[in-house]
Amino acid sequence: MKSFRLFLIAIALPLAASAAGVDFAREIRPLLSEHCFACHGPDSGKRKAGLRLDEKESAFGKMESGEIAIVPGDLEKSELLRRIASTDKDEVMPPPKEHKKLKPEQAELLRRWIKEGANWTGHWAFQPVKAEEPPNIEHRTSN
Repeated sequence: MKSFRLFLIAIALPLAASAAGVDFAREIRPLLSEHCFACHGPDSGKRKAGLRLDEKESAFGKMESGEIAIVPGDLEKSELLRRIASTDKDEVMPPPKEHKKLKPEQAELLRRWIKEGANWTGHWAFQPVKAEEPPNIEHRTSN
């Protein structure tokens, strides 16, 4: 019986996570950091195409080419998706020479995130702390 419960939990957890949507801070930011920031990150000396994928305004804005890397909810207009799916070695991202090829499940995660509206959240350390109601503790005096 215990193994059956563990089996149900193992099936339910991924389903619950996918129902909640793709989490930018936990799933997308680390993926972009690992595969994209070397060329599209904070280092202006290495930045390509005038695109920063570490800043929302740049990621959702027009690049030097006039294209937009990420168009929330629109898979067809999102240049990032076109580039990661390209088979042209001169267009595919990340470039083959970087040896940072995305796995199919990573590309699918980016597609799902964009399709869901590309919810972008700031770094967790800069998010406001949600106030919790203090516990109800009765003060007792000892006799």
